[in-house]
Amino acid sequence: MRAPSWLWWTLLFGAVLLVAWGWFVLGFLTEPSAVGRMRAGLIVIGGVSIALGIGAAIAGVWMLFARRT
Repeated sequence: MRAPSWLWWTLLFGAVLLVAWGWFVLGFLTEPSAVGRMRAGLIVIGGVSIALGIGAAIAGVWMLFARRT
């Protein structure tokens, strides 16, 4: 089964958005109210977003090259 041709660039676009969102969220770690559970939540949300973005980018690039060969 072949994936649609629009899927790889959609994954790459989503990956960019997720990494940007994670970077934005992690920017709030320097705020005075980012202590305790709030800080942990920011780290989890930002870290998971960046990790998912990297995973989506890898999948998108893999699909792009798999389609070309």
